[in-house]
Amino acid sequence: MASTEADHFPGCHPEDDESTRKPNAGEIQDTEGCWHCGTPTTRGDCNCAECRENAGYVPPSAVYHCRTCGRWWAWMTGLNVTTITFGESDA
Repeated sequence: MASTEADHFPGCHPEDDESTRKPNAGEIQDTEGCWHCGTPTTRGDCNCAECRENAGYVPPSAVYHCRTCGRWWAWMTGLNVTTITFGESDA
């Protein structure tokens, strides 16, 4: 049986691998090539159980989930900041 080790490079498929790529001039693209395998991936197109389950953390409209290798990424912009007060009333 031939070894498939030559088909991959060290560190090619670690589960916690992260992209070092930056978005084009800070603009979110509708379709981007996967940072791992290059497959064209459409933002917000995936409706799998994992994406639905994590919707509370990352809005599904911001997620790119590659159907080929399963890697995902998201470009999120803006922060929702809420003022918290303690012991004050709205009187």
